[in-house]
Amino acid sequence: MAEYHLLTIWRIDAPLETVYAVIENTLRWPDWWPSVRKVEQTADGEADGIGNVRRYAWQGKLPYRVVFDVRATRIERLVAIEGTAEGDLDGVGRWKFSRQGKLSVVHYEWHVRSKRWWMNLVAPVARSLFIRNHAQIMEQGGKALARLLKAPLASQEHIDLMAAAVTPGVARRRLRQSGRIDPSLALVAGVGAGVIATAAQLVLWWLTAMPVLETLMRDARLTAAMVLGSSVLSPPSTAPWDILLVATLIHFFLSFAYALIPSHLASRLRTGPALLAGAVYGLSIYVVNMYGFTLLFPWFAVARDWVTLVAHIVFGVALAAGCRLLARGSKTPTVGTP
Repeated sequence: MAEYHLLTIWRIDAPLETVYAVIENTLRWPDWWPSVRKVEQTADGEADGIGNVRRYAWQGKLPYRVVFDVRATRIERLVAIEGTAEGDLDGVGRWKFSRQGKLSVVHYEWHVRSKRWWMNLVAPVARSLFIRNHAQIMEQGGKALARLLKAPLASQEHIDLMAAAVTPGVARRRLRQSGRIDPSLALVAGVGAGVIATAAQLVLWWLTAMPVLETLMRDARLTAAMVLGSSVLSPPSTAPWDILLVATLIHFFLSFAYALIPSHLASRLRTGPALLAGAVYGLSIYVVNMYGFTLLFPWFAVARDWVTLVAHIVFGVALAAGCRLLARGSKTPTVGTP
């Protein structure tokens, strides 16, 4: 199961009693917090609220919803609220409240493991997206709370506590940096992986006695037709340099685009898991290219075969390996700047 340990800090210019009262009343969250789709009480607890169980349905900007039950384990007025979660996510949620001058300070710590199979399957390549989705939900909540109380939101922070060990002062800035992607790293890794995958495809065509040049030109026409239109699908009578140029540029662009997520995650995975994640990523790109693109460009269906599948997997593995190597050689710190 994929594990997440995240911290959000809100600083709001409002009385702590008011802030606490709004957050403590979770049944009303859907009234002011858009990402909270539903809250219902499924079991009553003691008179002080300990032991009560409430079911939460959340959905951020990404197209999936998570549902889980939270059992209250600690309710200490103006100090802390804690609970254990079970469902799509299992773990612990912890609210802490304090004052900092005239500001009310709210810490929310979310230490959970995902239980949904697809989230665990794609976690090696999509972990940062899930973390960013959580940060956006919490950012939305901080702003919505400020609007509800008609009070200024002085600041808010979102921190990935499972990041590699860093000095305490820098750790608070890690998530902001982790959202930045080095374009040069993605470009080099993506183009390099594209070249390796193309070479592997040419070798496989040759080993299986497929006409290498003819098949290469066919794929170039399929790709160039995305921009130039279906009229270029028929084999030309002369050297189609314009088709080759357009197809090459499209491949470079897609290689760069597909490298953005792996370049973001390269330093977070060990070599073995990174290569495995790269293979899965290549397989998913094959599905997107050969089945997703055919919804708009049906001519790509002709390229669906095992050679193309293997080439995509090679691309994913080469991309993961390249991103990891480049990340190791980079001297830019991954923990952010002051």
